[in-house]
Amino acid sequence: MRSERRRAREAAMRALYQMDMSGCSPEWAVSFAVNDSVDLDLPDRAQSYAAQLVMGTVERMREIDEIMTGLSHDWAVSRMSPTDRNIMRIAVWEMLYLKDVPIAAAIDEAVEIAKLYGTADSPRFVNGILGALAERIKDEQASVGELSGEEGDDEEAKGDSGGRDCGASDEGSDTRT
Repeated sequence: MRSERRRAREAAMRALYQMDMSGCSPEWAVSFAVNDSVDLDLPDRAQSYAAQLVMGTVERMREIDEIMTGLSHDWAVSRMSPTDRNIMRIAVWEMLYLKDVPIAAAIDEAVEIAKLYGTADSPRFVNGILGALAERIKDEQASVGELSGEEGDDEEAKGDSGGRDCGASDEGSDTRT
C-alpha cells in the first residue's frame, strides 16, 4: 500500500485539480478530496498533511507558477495539463518551503504520482522541470555556502557549519533531467 504521505499528496493533487477545473475554494476542495477519496483511506495525519500542501501551494501559487514557467522553456503553466501542473505545484512547494522533505523525495513522489494520474509523457516532463529546480536550488545553496566560507578565518567553524547545513538537505538529491 502507498505511504500516508503519498496518499496525502494524491489527495492534495486532486484538490488542486478540482480548484483548477471548477474554481471552488481551497477549503471545499480539500474537504472533498480527503473525505470523498475513499480509495486513499486517509488517516487524520495524512488529511492534515494534504490540507497543509493545498493551503501552502495556494498561498504561493503565483510564485510557484512563475518558477515553473521559467523552468519549462516556452511552456506557459496554463498550457500544461492540469494534472501535471498540480503535481508539480505541490512538489515545488515542498522543495522550497518544507525543510523536512528532502528535495529528491519531493521529485520522486511527484514522478510516481505522475505515473498514476498523468499521460505516458507526464513522468518525464515532471521530472525534467523539478530536476531543473533541484539544480537551481543546489547552485543557490553552493553560492550561499561559498559566501559563508569567505567571511574570514575567525568564523571558520560558522562558515563550515553553514556549508554543511546548506549541502545536507541537498545530499543525494535526484537531479535527473
